[in-house]
Amino acid sequence: MEKRLFLAVNVSEQTRALIRALHSEFHFLKNEIRFIAPGNVHLTLKFLGDVNTDHIPAIISNIQSSIHSFKKFAYISQGTGVFPNLTRPRVLWLGITQGSNHLGELSKLLNDALKDMPVKKEDREYRSHITLGRVKGFKKSYPNLNRFVKYRFDPITNNVTEIILFESILKPKGAIYTPIHKFSLN
Repeated sequence: MEKRLFLAVNVSEQTRALIRALHSEFHFLKNEIRFIAPGNVHLTLKFLGDVNTDHIPAIISNIQSSIHSFKKFAYISQGTGVFPNLTRPRVLWLGITQGSNHLGELSKLLNDALKDMPVKKEDREYRSHITLGRVKGFKKSYPNLNRFVKYRFDPITNNVTEIILFESILKPKGAIYTPIHKFSLN
């Protein structure tokens, strides 16, 4: 049996409140953007893909031993944007300023810990961000996204005290994320 897994850290309640405000402000984009429910929003560190359940105990063990001395930290949510660009947007995101270096280190540590495990390998550099939604299809122009990219808000602090191994179950109305294991930081 397989489970679709990823490793992430949570966002603060203040960040979730901002996300609810963004959903309300940009509700007119709901036919073009599949927004992630605020309760499901997280910051992904590593996507593991479909993993045989027999391998999960070894994955947990490798992660635990690799992060045992990683200290708690904070990151700042600030700014909005789209990947890859405004002319061909695929993902809407919240930016990360302070603390992105710690998130990058943590992502690298997790990649190194799982490099010999049967999980999806990353072939691109980690870019810390919080995914807010995905574009449903493609059309020639998205003039309202300029307003989204220029949206301003006060920086928000998010404390990182643990990493969570999530199972992702894909459903027609959106994914359901279930915590499988939590790893406390030092």
